Amino acid sequence: MITPQQIENIEKQAWQNMFDIAPEKFRQEMKLYYEHVAGGICQVFPGYPVVHFNMVLGLGFTKPVTIDVLQQVEAIYNKVSQPVYLIQFCESIQRAEPANVFEIMNYRVGGIWERIVWYAKPVAALPANRDIHVELVKHSTMNAWQDFILDLYHYPAKGWLPAFVTDNWYNFIAIENDNIVACRSLFIDNDLAWSGVEAPVPVVMTNDLEPDRILWRYIQQFCLLKNVKLIAADIEMPSPERNTPIYTSFTELGFTVEYPRKLYRKNKV
Repeated sequence: MITPQQIENIEKQAWQNMFDIAPEKFRQEMKLYYEHVAGGICQVFPGYPVVHFNMVLGLGFTKPVTIDVLQQVEAIYNKVSQPVYLIQFCESIQRAEPANVFEIMNYRVGGIWERIVWYAKPVAALPANRDIHVELVKHSTMNAWQDFILDLYHYPAKGWLPAFVTDNWYNFIAIENDNIVACRSLFIDNDLAWSGVEAPVPVVMTNDLEPDRILWRYIQQFCLLKNVKLIAADIEMPSPERNTPIYTSFTELGFTVEYPRKLYRKNKV
């Protein structure tokens, strides 16, 4: 039985590794680092105040989230004058004492991401409605992959992404009419995997879900060969009824919705 803590840990490991593999010059220029707090990790990217890179993951498992823990988190971001950060938390799997500690400490829910997982099992090929094929990023396609992502996100991450062509990371591109139309990366540790670094983000950036579906089926087949037992991923545009096209697409791919994670943001004083 794979526990929620194991599922969340694989994402935490992926992000920590992401920061670890960043080139030294890039880390210094962007003041990129992380700190561990109460079993969780605080990612700090003062050079670019975007919540994806200033995220707190993994609190509330080994120790409950308390006023003291949140004060430690705040001190880390205050030290570098970084007011924009998010704390992921799901009250059904993580502990907080008292239960309303986020409200006491003047945090609000700034969004919700849905945790979805795929438990490895044989998969069938998808109907070929479009001529899209998938490739692993290699050195000859690395620059095109990097440019595709940066053109969509406009992040100051040039020079960081090539470091992802390394152990534990597998980066996939979907190609249609000789152009990259989607991409997604996979971090594998032992027999668990996390997928992120996707572009365009389904529903958030595009309503064309087909390239990502084709990517996913290729990734699932790849993971079966790698003896991966589970892939963790996200739906970043959730629906209370869980009945939008993105849910339908992931259900057809064999994913299950596990739980929503609230994204807590500090209120401005």
